[in-house]
Amino acid sequence: MFNNTKKILTGVFIISSLSFSKGMINFQKQLMIENDKKIETTENDTKDNTYKNNKDNEEKIRYKIVEFAKTQIGKPYVYGATGNNSFDCSSFVQYVIKRTLGITIPRVSAEQSVFKPKLHNNIKKGDLLFFETLGKGRISHVGMYIGNRQFIHASSKSKRVTVSDFTGFYQDKFRWAVSVI
Repeated sequence: MFNNTKKILTGVFIISSLSFSKGMINFQKQLMIENDKKIETTENDTKDNTYKNNKDNEEKIRYKIVEFAKTQIGKPYVYGATGNNSFDCSSFVQYVIKRTLGITIPRVSAEQSVFKPKLHNNIKKGDLLFFETLGKGRISHVGMYIGNRQFIHASSKSKRVTVSDFTGFYQDKFRWAVSVI
């Protein structure tokens, strides 16, 4: 057994999570208070550090994806376009994922929506959001969650890559998300 101890930060921590259910967005906050609590250092610290490093790395990757996506704001929307200078919704997210992660995802939103497990909760920056906008019972639009109840997408209505609030129409038409990380 180890005799080394480490002190956990004293104070209040706010942990927020974002979840979606039936087209609704829910923000949940949890408060945690720790008072001079001591924990014995064990062999699991290495695992904890590995987890923390992986978590930090994931956050950096998500940041990179979102920041690159934002550099495309203003580029024109063209139905059927395949990227670089103009996009439709699915070619936009395909281009961003290819350029930032080196991963080729399916070309059309309906196929992109099922190439990885569906997420209804704990949606994070960089995750793809899928919408049923045409009312035909199938996925017809995709965007990328960027945080703060917003997403970036190539919009046929705006005729360009833009940032939209995840409220109203889009919140009603949202079906699920997929993480490419």
